[in-house]
Formats: sequence, C-alpha cells, structure tokens
Amino acid sequence: MIIKKKIRMVAVVPSLLIVTACTSVPNDGGISEVQAVYSDKISNSYRLPKLGEAPPMASEELSTLLQGPLSLTDAERISVESNPMVKAKLANVGIAEADYAQAGRMENPGLTYERFSRDDNAASLLFDVGGLLLMPLKRQLEARRLKVARYNAAIDVLDHIASTRKAWINAVTEKQQTVLMERAVESVETSNNLTRQMAALGHSGVVEAAESELVVGGMKATLIKQRLSESAARETLIRQLGLWGEQARLLKLPDQLPDIPTNPLDIPAVEQRAIEGRLDVQLAKVNIEGMAKNLKLTQLNPFLSAIEVGPVREEAEGETGRGYEIELRLPIFDAGGVKTQKARFVFEQAQAQAEATAVAAASAAREALKTYRSSWDIAQHMQSQMLPLRQRISSEQLLKYNGMLISVFDLLSDLLSATNMEADYVNSIRAFWLADTNLQSVLTGAGSAEMNFASDAAMAAPGGSKGH
Repeated sequence: MIIKKKIRMVAVVPSLLIVTACTSVPNDGGISEVQAVYSDKISNSYRLPKLGEAPPMASEELSTLLQGPLSLTDAERISVESNPMVKAKLANVGIAEADYAQAGRMENPGLTYERFSRDDNAASLLFDVGGLLLMPLKRQLEARRLKVARYNAAIDVLDHIASTRKAWINAVTEKQQTVLMERAVESVETSNNLTRQMAALGHSGVVEAAESELVVGGMKATLIKQRLSESAARETLIRQLGLWGEQARLLKLPDQLPDIPTNPLDIPAVEQRAIEGRLDVQLAKVNIEGMAKNLKLTQLNPFLSAIEVGPVREEAEGETGRGYEIELRLPIFDAGGVKTQKARFVFEQAQAQAEATAVAAASAAREALKTYRSSWDIAQHMQSQMLPLRQRISSEQLLKYNGMLISVFDLLSDLLSATNMEADYVNSIRAFWLADTNLQSVLTGAGSAEMNFASDAAMAAPGGSKGH
C-alpha cells in the first residue's frame, strides 16, 4: 500500500493557519463599516438596514411620522431606514465580505484511492496548502475589493438620499402648483359668471362671452393635467420612501416649498473640494491599488502555485520505503505572460480612469456651482423685482375695473397673467432647491465633504409665500 501526502510548501506557518481558521463573514454583513464611511458625509446619519434583520424603523414609528406633513429630514430618514431597495444595494457588501473571508481559507483536502490488485494499491491525502504562499496577496486583493464595495454602497446610500430630496421637492412643488391652479380656476369661473350676466343684460358681446367660456374650459383642462402631474410626483416620492398600502395613502406633504436662503453658498475652491472629497475619486485610487496588487499576484501565481513538496511513505510486499517527493509543473506552454500583460493593461486602465474621474469631478463641481448661483439669482430676481411689479399691475387693473374702465375679460386676462407669474416663481424656487441638491451631491453625494446643507433649517420650517 502506498500512502502519499503532498504539501505545497516545505513548512506551514502556524500564524497563517490561525488566520485561515478565524476568517468569517461579519454578522451584519459589513454594514457597520459602510455606516462609518457614509456617516462622515452627511449631517443626519440615518441607520442603515442590516442584512438578516428587521428594518431600523419600526412600522409604528413610520406611521407616527406619517401623521403630519412629512418634512424633508423625515423623508430622507424613511427612505434609508424603511425602503427595501437600500437593503438590496447593501447586500453587495455582504457578498464582498464573503469573498474576503473565503480568500483567507484553505481549500478542503482531497482523498484519492487506487487499487490495482490485492497487494498493490495506493492512497493519497492531498492538502492544498500551497495557496498559503499567495494568501497574503489574495487577502490584500480581496480587502481592496471589499473596500471598493463599501465605498460603492456608501455612494449608493448618499445618491438614494439625494434622489429622495429631489422627489420631495418635486412632490411639494406640484402640490403647490395644483393649489395655485385651483385658485385660478375658481377666480376665472367667478369672472365668467359675471360675463354671462352682463351678456344676458346686453352689456357684453357674444364673442367676448364665448372667449371667456374658452378660457374657463382651457383652465379646467390645465388643472386636470396639473393634478395628474401632482399624482405622478407623489407616487415617485412614495416609491423612493418604500411606502405601500395604507402607509402610502397616509402620506401628507407641506403646502409649499421653503423660501430661498438670504445668501447663497460661497465655495471658492470648489474644484479642489470635489477632487479631495468625493468618494468616487477615492474609489478610483483604491482601484489603482487593487490593480497593482492584482498585477503582482498574476506575476507570481504561475510559479508559486505549481510547486508541490511533501513526504512519501510506500508499503508493498511487506517492505516499507520512506522519502520525499517534489513535483514541479514547468511553466513552458503558459508562463503567465499573457495574463501578466492583461493585468498590466487593466492597471493602466484604472490609472486613466482615475485621472478621468478627477477631471470630471472638477468640471461637475464648477458646473453645479454655476447652476446653483444662477438659480438663486433668478429666484431672487423674481421675488424682489418681478412679483412686486406684477402685484402692482394687478392692483391697478382691479381699480380700473371698479371704475368701469376695463371689462371683465380684461380683468380675467390679468388674472391669468398673474397666475402664470406666480407659477413661474414657484418653479424658480424648485429649480434652486434642485440645484442646491445637485451641488451637494457633486461635492458630497459621491464625495467626502460633509453633507451639511445651509438650507436645512429652512427646509424643515417653510416660510410664507412671496406671491399675492
């Protein structure tokens, strides 16, 4: 009987065996590490859902938050702590944790048995411990992949929060626009009734009365479309929050958006802040390190993994022989050159992508800041200049109507003009808050600067309307 034991290294380092035995996947799937990464980027650190556990936000707590108008902060919190989509994205971290743990474990031993005759057989117990030589490099490679997964998960969470903020802004805006349109329809119907009465008394022409009816009909059709837009925006927010059933029907929103801040943000070195802070730029650096380790591993793998050294004990016809066996697979046909070249190309690709990411980050930061300032200028101009002028014109038109200097139809036209102006102003406020959200996302949604909105206090407590 021949018994062979093959070991892919001369000596097994005890410390490596201890590391092999101790590698395991964290109970929370590595979510606590993601929590640490993203918590530094946002002023309100919401609890991330952990794999295999109930959502951080209990159903009772969620129902309580839905009792009154939903604030922006509560909307962000619900979207993170209650939406199952967040947990689905975070599962990638658990997968990376498992790969990292697997890289620290040996392959299971294999047992082979061969029988040629009653006195001629052989058995081999093979331990694939040659990977211990490459295990440190493999674990470093998987550790970087794990770090990439954590960064990606943190970016996903921050992007999810930014999407929630945008959905909240759009939903509140559409609700506010619906209220404006309903008020306008009510006013034009009142004016149209007066026109009918005047036409019946002969004080108004048939054409003028017909035009008034057309205005009312057009306004009602516009109101129907506006209510549809409001419903679509509301459903977008509901999906972003992860609500369903009765909870979705309970959702209430504020009546209007908050006013723009008195002074806009001033970020002199916006490009530097984006490049130094953004998580995607840091992620590109991690990728370069990982590709460098992968290149080194690819170069060593064809040689280190092809060596087997171990003791041999043979028994045949009552005689026993002992010795050693060395097995070396000669890297003649495949010395790993092609794989090494591929790894080098991938490494150079990662370097180029890192440079492109930095260029894109700087450009996006400049563009976002310019859009933010322009949106603030437009909203501020409408608030301080155009709305007061529009209100003065409406007041003068009402005086003329009371003095019988203009017709009801003229007053109706002025009402439509004023309504359109106020709707434009509401849209300018929405454009500003969306630009504000985009600026913060460019700098922090995929970056490291703290997501500390200068407008948080205003968003939590909307001010009064500047319209008339």
